[in-house]
Amino acid sequence: MEPKNWLDKEPRTIGDWLFLVFLCAVAYAVVSRLGLLLEALGLVFSKCSPFLGAVALAYILDTLVRPIHSVLLGGRPGLRWLAIVLAYLLAGLALFLLGALVLPQVAASVASFFANLPGYVSRGQQMLMDAQDTYDLDLTPLVEALNDYQKLLNTAYGMLTGLAPQLAGFLAGYLGNAASFALQVFTVVAGSVYMLADKTRLLGQVRSLVRAVLPIPAAESLLAFCRYANVNFAMFFFGKIVDSAIDGAALFVIMSLLGLQFAPMISVVVAFASLIPLFGIYLGALPGFVALLFIAPAQAVVFAVLVVALQQLDSRFIAPRVMGTTMVISPFWVLFAIVVGGTLFGPLGMVAGVPAIVTLYGLLRTVLAWWQDRRGAHAPAGDTDEGKEQPRPENETACV
Repeated sequence: MEPKNWLDKEPRTIGDWLFLVFLCAVAYAVVSRLGLLLEALGLVFSKCSPFLGAVALAYILDTLVRPIHSVLLGGRPGLRWLAIVLAYLLAGLALFLLGALVLPQVAASVASFFANLPGYVSRGQQMLMDAQDTYDLDLTPLVEALNDYQKLLNTAYGMLTGLAPQLAGFLAGYLGNAASFALQVFTVVAGSVYMLADKTRLLGQVRSLVRAVLPIPAAESLLAFCRYANVNFAMFFFGKIVDSAIDGAALFVIMSLLGLQFAPMISVVVAFASLIPLFGIYLGALPGFVALLFIAPAQAVVFAVLVVALQQLDSRFIAPRVMGTTMVISPFWVLFAIVVGGTLFGPLGMVAGVPAIVTLYGLLRTVLAWWQDRRGAHAPAGDTDEGKEQPRPENETACV
């Protein structure tokens, strides 16, 4: 009887053996020339960067196009172009509001903070010396560190003053390339518009190519895995952006009502940092807490309590409703994804690591289930987390 899976098929003909030899030769060539291959791929990606940017922009804006098209416009095919226009208008409006309303306040807060920084440092030194006298503690290293900090600021100011001519020349050269930059931006925007408008046909062409190149079972498994990964990444990024915006706006409003200083600057930092799962809010709040500690310790304490309350509110109520339950995974794997992603790809890796690990986790579960079915082995009931076999998430598609 012919095996159901092509992996179980034994090579019988000369063609089968030649195909195996060809695969081995290709694998050896890839491994032995991996450095050259990665360099060539990097060169190709650099030349295609505007089109890759168009793909990224289209992918991000599609999270707006789909709900606008399905909810507001009833999913009528003839109105997809209107959904695309509305998505770009909303994105442009968000950028305009960020530039016209938020950034000036943030810039004013930053300028005020650095203008008064020497006084803040002196106040912090006085607080440390008072604590040293009151509680009989040796805080001399911290006081000296603040002295060194003042010296560091003076050195940095001198370096920036000396580099002013070089910075002016760099800016002039950058503005000289403004036409090329504008062309790249136009290419990215225009490419994303065409991709969103022709999304159905482009995806159909990709599916046809995959089914033409790979065996049918492998092609369907790959396409199912891509659908599963798309659900995870799209829901995570869209939900996380909305969740972070809510956190930043709520923090700004409450800090303003309580009269805490530098509310615009601190809330924007916290909003961007909260894109990092698990402890991003605390990372973003740490600089604000230190700044308020030097200015007014009472405000720093109030701010710390506010951040803890906001994080609890976000984790228990806001995030589950905005992001849904598809991102449920052990906190250990979330931490693992953040650390590994941040080590390999920086801040972007810390954000994208969570949906990536969720996708790989779902793939591994499906592969193990498929392998157990082939062997006729099934996990005992006691091996599962709840004492019985766990059901798959609704959005988890069989990939193998």
